[in-house]
Amino acid sequence: MTPPAPRTAHHGGARLMAVATALGSVLLFTTSGPTSAAEEPPSAPELARWTTQTADSRLLAPGVEYFRYKETSPIAQRTYPRELNVLRIDPTKGALRIESTFGRKAGTSETVQEMVAAMPETPLAAINGSYFMNEGTPDTTDAVPETIQTFGATVRDGEVLGASCVLGKNRHSVVLQYGVPYVTQLETDLSVTSSLTEEQGRPYGEVTQRVDDVNRNPGGALGCPRDADDAAGELGPYKDAYGKDLAAYTDPTEFVLFNYSYKTTTPKPDVNKNITADDDTGYEVVLDSTTGAIIEGGPGRGGRTVGKGQYALQAIGDHQVDWLRQQQQKKATLTVTQKLWDHRFEADGIKREIPLDETVDVVNGGSLLMRDGVNKYGNTGATGYAHGSCARLYDENGLSKELTTATPQARTDFCRDSRTALGVDDQGRTLLVTLSGPRDQYYPDGGFLAEVTEPLKALGVMDALNQDGGGSSTMMLGDGIRPVNGLTDGPAPGVERRVYDSIYVAIGGSPVVS
Repeated sequence: MTPPAPRTAHHGGARLMAVATALGSVLLFTTSGPTSAAEEPPSAPELARWTTQTADSRLLAPGVEYFRYKETSPIAQRTYPRELNVLRIDPTKGALRIESTFGRKAGTSETVQEMVAAMPETPLAAINGSYFMNEGTPDTTDAVPETIQTFGATVRDGEVLGASCVLGKNRHSVVLQYGVPYVTQLETDLSVTSSLTEEQGRPYGEVTQRVDDVNRNPGGALGCPRDADDAAGELGPYKDAYGKDLAAYTDPTEFVLFNYSYKTTTPKPDVNKNITADDDTGYEVVLDSTTGAIIEGGPGRGGRTVGKGQYALQAIGDHQVDWLRQQQQKKATLTVTQKLWDHRFEADGIKREIPLDETVDVVNGGSLLMRDGVNKYGNTGATGYAHGSCARLYDENGLSKELTTATPQARTDFCRDSRTALGVDDQGRTLLVTLSGPRDQYYPDGGFLAEVTEPLKALGVMDALNQDGGGSSTMMLGDGIRPVNGLTDGPAPGVERRVYDSIYVAIGGSPVVS
């Protein structure tokens, strides 16, 4: 395999979650034809339950095919068919890059369209990527953008932007390197080491401290625990400003690192009014990222902007604050270490380090959909229903058991939400997929996970990962013309949601050769 040429600096930033819209996922769609008049539109693979929209299939560039499908027989209660969009990327047929970007800032959210606009070149196509959550409970009159955090291992150009979840929590990530994605379970290993010798008086005799996370508010890990010290929030499930429930894993004793990619001011105490563990005034220092020298800092935390070539390190908890205070007083240097471990083959006793360099991007995901060609979620069956882990929430007619006038979807939205997925097929081709549709009163706009794995299996996918879905689901082809409710010809336009990052394909690098 010949790896692509080195990447140029192209990542911008990203901003996140935004308007809670009752409309489902988003598709940005262009009407341009094949790139060359000599290129014939590709023939779309046939898929059970889906009808090919032949007029919309196209070749975006050599090696990049787009297929659009509509639901052949929508269930009786649906007023409009759902849509399946498939991008198939063949690294042997063109010089292509598959990478990720967060837009302009890693600390706040942006739409996929805004992320693409921040790039020096327009990619061929893009989808939304990581799971994420708003960190605070913002005052709606405050013009300051709300900060966000990512769920699980996140890396951009070899720089860690988010720590991994505790292993075994059913969260996987995709490593984007050399043009072929790799789906696996990752562990980040982050630490800061003091230069102080025993004679100089190491605080508590401790040379190295574990860093709990990167670019997030200390005290409250959202979505998943980052280590054994994280406990479920004392106030129960966290409810963000948009009413979305999510567990907060609180830890009042943390070190959190901020890097130049964050590009917003470091968090002050009490960002989230529902979490008490983030109330600590704490301690904060700014480091030279090359030498580890402490440039400035002191008691209290927040309000600093991390400069290029710098880190900011925040500590909360009496022990952690005192350790960091003494490092500054004794003029220590602090060395930050970031490691990334692959646990895919851990059952065989293998824990493989993935060296962090500028070729490595990592986008966190959720459920593993396919592994080695095995469908992890079974089939939908003749009725189109596929309950899986959601079976307890549905009756024999596929309706929620908890339907009320006030909550027509009850707790079942997540079971049939819009979906975004990434897969690699048996020929080494990458597939970027969205499944979406209009949101009816009783039927959310997407499908069960099995309704995604069925077409993936038919397309020859070996490994696949479920990315963030629901209103975050987005596919963009070229510049895009308009955001719509998951359908290029749907009945109602939607609003594109701001997300953490995106996965895109662009021209560049070198084709993979055998």
